[in-house]
Amino acid sequence: MSEPRIRATPFAMASGIACALGIGASLLLPEHARGPALYGAASAALGALCAFSALVRGAGKGGTAVLTAFSIGFLCRAGLVAAGLLASGARGNLALVFAAAFFTLYAVTQVIEVLFVHASSRPQGATP
Repeated sequence: MSEPRIRATPFAMASGIACALGIGASLLLPEHARGPALYGAASAALGALCAFSALVRGAGKGGTAVLTAFSIGFLCRAGLVAAGLLASGARGNLALVFAAAFFTLYAVTQVIEVLFVHASSRPQGATP
């Protein structure tokens, strides 16, 4: 296993756990809101997978590679928020439920991605 993937494992696990918790939380909502929330959380989880995969490939290759990886993640999520909203068929307040589920999980996974980039930019064994 290559070194960037070894360092990525705890962050990938944290992102996966956050996505599982987000999907689980959407299943606890009342029945009328459950569908849009589930679509939102699932779309955000798929976006997190795409974004983190791009970051793992770009980590350690310089600032341009990391910026490109963040751009890929953003574009994937932009497409997924539109596709998920259309697929859910949510309208009115239910569209807000979709957006809340999507963007809450997006924010959490984005923080994990930023922490991964910060950690991967430091030499192995460096102290803060």
